[in-house]
Amino acid sequence: MTTAVDAAGAADVLARHREVTVLCHVRPDADALGSSCGLARALRAVGVTVHHSFDPGVVPDALRAIPGTDGVVPLSRVPAHGGLVVTLDCASPDRVGAWERLAEAASEVLVVDHHGSNPGFGSHMYLDPTAASTASLVLEVLVAGGHVVDADIATSLYAGLVTDTGSFRWGGSDAHETARRLLEAGAESEDLAYDLLDARSFAWLRVLGELLATVRLEADAVGGRGAVWLAVPYEVIAAADEDDVESLVSHLRGVREAQVAVLLKEYLPGEWAVSLRSRGDADREAIDVSAVAAALGGGGHPSAAGCTVRGDLDAVSARLSGLLG
Repeated sequence: MTTAVDAAGAADVLARHREVTVLCHVRPDADALGSSCGLARALRAVGVTVHHSFDPGVVPDALRAIPGTDGVVPLSRVPAHGGLVVTLDCASPDRVGAWERLAEAASEVLVVDHHGSNPGFGSHMYLDPTAASTASLVLEVLVAGGHVVDADIATSLYAGLVTDTGSFRWGGSDAHETARRLLEAGAESEDLAYDLLDARSFAWLRVLGELLATVRLEADAVGGRGAVWLAVPYEVIAAADEDDVESLVSHLRGVREAQVAVLLKEYLPGEWAVSLRSRGDADREAIDVSAVAAALGGGGHPSAAGCTVRGDLDAVSARLSGLLG
């Protein structure tokens, strides 16, 4: 059974353990990796033995700007132990990857997440779907536990906050207040934002142009809201940086004629990682794409969600079209 806790309760769970494995989700984004880097550093500062990883444990080049990524080890090198396992930004157990041996050996599993689609897992869960980022929740846990938030921790958490809020285009006033606290604690923002949000190789620009030429617009789809689609085949992904591929969804969500964006990424032959985005307007509310993702075994937020689907592109696209309406 999973016990729901708040920030203070999560801090209490952390305080019970002197050996902790800190995990974030597969193919981590800046919120997942920034949250785990910040927590790992804070725990090490008070003498806790920390194993910091994700599946498989190879940090994407674009995320190496986040302080603490040099402490990430491959998941295969993390020992199973009877202490605590913490999962961060994982909307479901499968998002943690091949972590079963670690969960089975641990005496407690603490889940910290902000995805409303999270079904609940672990022995304890701190879940707040209203939070702008998981990094925001980690900050609250650290403060509740009396941990010192130094400049590196603040920068790691800021990485998660600035990216998950789309550079503060959403997230509300709480996101801005969290940013103020992190900046006051010494978070570096300018170079970090360039590395995480802007930096691209020149070679990628040519690939980007070729991919954008294949974008498909269905103006009458999703009940007249419109949908824009892009599929990135395995042969392109195999030669590209993962962060470049993931950045494609920002191009799609900017299309005025579509309120839903669908990015399909064939990370393995016949296996498509799907990113879904939605927005509303003055006349219509945004559709809940997390419900679409959940129907296919995934999850996320109402306006940003994802799932993984096996099959050929036509079949996967047809399933998504049927669910989107």
